[in-house]
Amino acid sequence: MSSAAAYRLKGMTTDASLWPRLAELPLVIESYELEPLHAAPAGGMDRETTQIRLLGLGADGAGEDIGRFFDEGDAQLAAGPCLPLAGEWTLESFCEHLATLEQWAQPPEWDAALLYRNWAYESAALDLALRQATRPLHEVLGREARPLRFVTSFGLGDPPSIETLRRRLAHYPGLRLKLDASPDWTPELIEQIAATGAVDTIDFKGC
Repeated sequence: MSSAAAYRLKGMTTDASLWPRLAELPLVIESYELEPLHAAPAGGMDRETTQIRLLGLGADGAGEDIGRFFDEGDAQLAAGPCLPLAGEWTLESFCEHLATLEQWAQPPEWDAALLYRNWAYESAALDLALRQATRPLHEVLGREARPLRFVTSFGLGDPPSIETLRRRLAHYPGLRLKLDASPDWTPELIEQIAATGAVDTIDFKGC
């Protein structure tokens, strides 16, 4: 397996030594589909991504390409499911094969988009392999299943307002949050945010 592909999928586990337990999972791909996804989160910036769905043996596995920038994602959708992915693989041999394919008509403007697209296909392949094996991820990795807590991620608008947060908490009082900070947050706003007790993470991005 290429070192880059191994690193990416190893990153899905908490311990790189767990990779061999995933590598030999059998995987049958008959076809795949691409679906554009769109959302308009708080802050006024449209979010466009592409869902990659691998199909085989009556099951499907999904991954999301979050690297749609400018017309790069549109070019992928226009080309359609044209990559030679069909076949019988192990998860490792699929990743090796994927690493040999040219997925871009032109190099993306943002280099990280190369990784994001590969991750989308690799995560869809892992999802499909687990479904075809009818085994959960924790069982394959030999780990005990424990509860997960998910957070909702958004910004507080422009200009930022605590009401953006309060509206969500009014509908879902138990909601846990990851907020995208911006330089125009005032001390007063920060105190109001802290007082909710609902924020697990602050993402400072380029602040």
